[in-house]
Amino acid sequence: MASLVRLMVSAQLALLRRLAPRLTPGDRSYLGRTLMLDRMSPETRALAELFDKAILSFKNKQYAVELNGEEALLGRLKPFAPKLLLDVGANIGEWSLAAHRQLPGVAVHAFEIAPPTAAILTRNLREAGATVTVNDFGLGDRDGEIILHFTPDYTLGASTVRGAMEYSAKELGIARIEEIAARITTGDAYLAERGIDHVDLLKIDVEGAEDAVFRGFGQSFARGAIDLVQFEYGPLSLSTRYFLADAAAFFAEHGYVLGKLYPEGVAFKAFEAGDEDFVGPNYVACREARADLIAALRCPVP
Repeated sequence: MASLVRLMVSAQLALLRRLAPRLTPGDRSYLGRTLMLDRMSPETRALAELFDKAILSFKNKQYAVELNGEEALLGRLKPFAPKLLLDVGANIGEWSLAAHRQLPGVAVHAFEIAPPTAAILTRNLREAGATVTVNDFGLGDRDGEIILHFTPDYTLGASTVRGAMEYSAKELGIARIEEIAARITTGDAYLAERGIDHVDLLKIDVEGAEDAVFRGFGQSFARGAIDLVQFEYGPLSLSTRYFLADAAAFFAEHGYVLGKLYPEGVAFKAFEAGDEDFVGPNYVACREARADLIAALRCPVP
């Protein structure tokens, strides 16, 4: 029965897709209002939920690296022969492993601030034969010890931002949040210590602490040492109060263009208020001076 229903719905949606481009804005407005006239009925509520899920899919609310454009972005970098990538907030290694698949031989420096998760990361990379430098500390805007909000029940939820961890706990039904000591340093200090003068791609997924990581790379951004930055954006911004508008202003000040990441590429464009939708999941900033990269990665704005 379920297969039959899906077949019928798919046929109806195919017809709707063919008709939709022919509708005038007035037609679409009329149909939308008509569909929602009895908004409390189970049928209308189910339809609204269906449309809501369709919009989220259209906006690429997808966190699997092989589906949401993250791995595809790495593949598009092949012609440019990148030499060094940074995976800040590596967790258990999905992104580092994707980099290993798409760019064999590229140097990846991974950072995982939660010691128990860093141990899993090291094991996963070793078993995959990936040559990645694993750092069991995080990056931020200073050097020293920091309190990490952590739960052993869910490795993806650790954060240096209490509000971010509380948001994740509520969403996932996590009861235990522990405070453990962790270490951070700045990106600038790490690059200087390792003698690294250029980063091809800096990937950041740090559960609400993105702005601290940005500031920690301030000198590197100022001297144009980082070509591409991929960072996560979404509902956590409501807890941290660091919005997409703030990230857009930061990167504009440092000479970068910003765009949302899709499987089809990066939709580079000037920031608009309507972009602050908290859907996510990832944005990419590229140095304006790298017009070749921008052209190779760009996709139309949906």
